[in-house]
Amino acid sequence: MVQKDGPKPIAAVVGAGRTKFGELWYDNPEKLLVEAGLECVESVDKGIGRKDIQACFFGSFLYQHTNKRGLIPGYMAQELGLNIPISMTEAACASGGAAVYNAVLGIQSGKFDIVLAGGFEKMSDRVDKIMDDLMFAADPHEFDAGFTFIGLYAVMMSRYLYDYGKGDERCLDAMAIVASKNHHHAMGNPYAQYRREFTVEAVKRSALVADPVRLLHCSPVSDGAASLIITSPEKAKEMTDTPIYIYASQQATDSVALSARDNLTGVKSTRLAMGAALEQAGMKISEIPLAEVHDCFTIEEVMYMEDSGFYNTGEAWKGIFDSYKDYEGLRHIPYVRGDAEVIVNPGGGLKADGHPVGATGVRQVFEVYRQLRGEAGDCQVESDGDLDAALCHNIGGTGGICTVHIFGRGA
Repeated sequence: MVQKDGPKPIAAVVGAGRTKFGELWYDNPEKLLVEAGLECVESVDKGIGRKDIQACFFGSFLYQHTNKRGLIPGYMAQELGLNIPISMTEAACASGGAAVYNAVLGIQSGKFDIVLAGGFEKMSDRVDKIMDDLMFAADPHEFDAGFTFIGLYAVMMSRYLYDYGKGDERCLDAMAIVASKNHHHAMGNPYAQYRREFTVEAVKRSALVADPVRLLHCSPVSDGAASLIITSPEKAKEMTDTPIYIYASQQATDSVALSARDNLTGVKSTRLAMGAALEQAGMKISEIPLAEVHDCFTIEEVMYMEDSGFYNTGEAWKGIFDSYKDYEGLRHIPYVRGDAEVIVNPGGGLKADGHPVGATGVRQVFEVYRQLRGEAGDCQVESDGDLDAALCHNIGGTGGICTVHIFGRGA
């Protein structure tokens, strides 16, 4: 719970918009971002106009390569009809989270009062080459050795199964549970790329892609965009009666190459960003009931549960397995440890909602914004008490960068 007498909010979200995610063959990236941006501006309760926006911060990983265009701020100025500072952020899969981080810095600095943060990607047009394109976020030696990102995460998943599973089939089940659970959560999400249930056994029987990673352990190739209006805590009260405050915004980095990492069964940048964010917000991980977690591959969600401190090292798979067995069938299935519960990826996560790389970190904020305002419709998390805090966790590559943001309703 965000304490009234604790740390003060550093910024606020007062509007959010997004497109549907999927294979959007007939939409270009600029159209997608404008669609998300217009919905975002129109969602502000007391209304703002485009001329009220003082700066834009956008995230995209592959735009220049997949669409053969540079000078993206100029294109976006043309599309938005704005001649304001527009900055682009590339941080692989964390490009959207990094855009939000930079937008918050712009507000904290006092330079801007109202900014637009957005993320977008158009990946399906290069689906035949996308595996190679994504390897821009890996070490060149990994690419030269024949790795894809599926292969890199297969290495991490294999090591986790070896170190902590010790041949226990339930550990492999836990990897499949993450996928099954997130597809189940996406059933109420009208924006999701895949609103389809998969049983744990179906995930375990899906095609083997890079042992032990199977097809249904992986997020899809996606197109889409998402946008946010971010402002100062003081300005937010003029724009809505129900702002969602940002209490922490942190970013951390680590080596790109797996060979240079401390270990293969966790993500150091997650641990660093999570620790800094929790300290900034004055909170414990057990006090956050809702989390949007980067689950490009299911092993990522398992590692996050340990890197965040919710479960002890090597024990997340047990907590995930036991929680699923205890709560299977609920609209949202929590992970439980003692008296603490957390709903992870209430809209389906990257796994089922989709993963247009640059849009993901912004889409995560869109989801928690709606959840905390009670506006998530069929996807709304049912809570015995107040759903008053949430976090977003977005990583790039196999962990070369991580952003963490913590949100709350109370000021």
